[in-house]
Amino acid sequence: MRRKIIFSFVVSIALPMVSLADDALITLRDLEREMRANNPEILMARKKAEAAQEKKAVASAMPDPMIGFEVQNVGRLSNLTIGEEEMSMRGVVVTQEIPFPGKLSTMGKAAGKRAEQEQENERGTALKTLNSLRASYYDYYLAYKSADILAQNKEIMKNFQRIAETRYATGQGIQQDVLRAQLEVSMLLEKIALQEQKKEAQAAMINSLLGRDPRLPLGRPGDALKASFGANLEDISSKALARSPAVLGKQRMVEQSEYELSSSKKEFLPDMVVSAGWFNRGDFTDVWQASVMFKVPLYFWNKSAGVRAASAELGSARYDYESQKLMVLSKVKDLYTMAKTSERLLSLYEAGIIPQARMALQSAASNYQVGKIDFLMLLDSQTLLFKYQLAYQEELVNLNKTIAQIEETTGGAEN
Repeated sequence: MRRKIIFSFVVSIALPMVSLADDALITLRDLEREMRANNPEILMARKKAEAAQEKKAVASAMPDPMIGFEVQNVGRLSNLTIGEEEMSMRGVVVTQEIPFPGKLSTMGKAAGKRAEQEQENERGTALKTLNSLRASYYDYYLAYKSADILAQNKEIMKNFQRIAETRYATGQGIQQDVLRAQLEVSMLLEKIALQEQKKEAQAAMINSLLGRDPRLPLGRPGDALKASFGANLEDISSKALARSPAVLGKQRMVEQSEYELSSSKKEFLPDMVVSAGWFNRGDFTDVWQASVMFKVPLYFWNKSAGVRAASAELGSARYDYESQKLMVLSKVKDLYTMAKTSERLLSLYEAGIIPQARMALQSAASNYQVGKIDFLMLLDSQTLLFKYQLAYQEELVNLNKTIAQIEETTGGAEN
């Protein structure tokens, strides 16, 4: 009987954890694909980008022409003298304002930069939402893994309970060991229930990010998380400056401000108004007319104020751009340090601490079986293994969350 108990106990802590759940597997890639298609925040940003793109054509469009009907009459208001008086006539007049060459194209380029800003905002929104989805998925994964570890440790504790009961029945142990083992099993059941609650909370969050009803069920996470981070700081810093939506958005704002300053300066240049008309005089010969007029920038002091304002806005945009670059580089450095720390801890847990804790527990179980140590020492060994098994999974999730944040900050993976 004792040999069977020891054998089953050793097998349970030596074999890797095996999930008995038969839930349908879900993958992060499938969830990301669904989120891109259905997430309301991403769709809203996409529509804003489309609207800004359409406004480019509006900004560079010519002013609408004016067309009108004109009557010129000699004599009383009540007496129409067209065909009777040589100066009486009626006809159609068309007028078109033509901005000075370069004005419309400059305004169109400024609107184009605004549209590019919205495109970067759309990309940034997609990356931010993607990071939120990944973080929720990794927490969902952690809840499942933690529940698995707790279930495994519950079985280990039940083995302890059986050993304690056997020793107590044969007069080699005390009842307190049996009661303590029963208490530990109950406490593990409580922790498993808490992990189930975390699963439901994260499933609801994931469903909401996918545009689904949060109450819908979600399958079991099927991805194996990354346990290493291979990039170096110089590469991700360069990538962040070249691809970060936050940095590129500020850069587009600087370029837009440059075009707006150029447009303000062009306000000193005169626009042209072209007009043409045709008039009927009845029995007399028809008359046509054409004119070209120029708008004189007489109130130049107002336009000077506009140039100064545009110049100040350009300076502000440039400082904002430089500030954003420094913030991104600082964030990249912080995330890189976090990722490397997680990587080192995972290596330490996997290659040293957990195998050592597992061996210590096996030794403690054998020694407790023959009465060389008391139950509390056995319990301490089991608690230590349990602690580091959970710590490994938590650090694995931390690493993958950090990698997701780096992807968001650096503008995503290369296509």
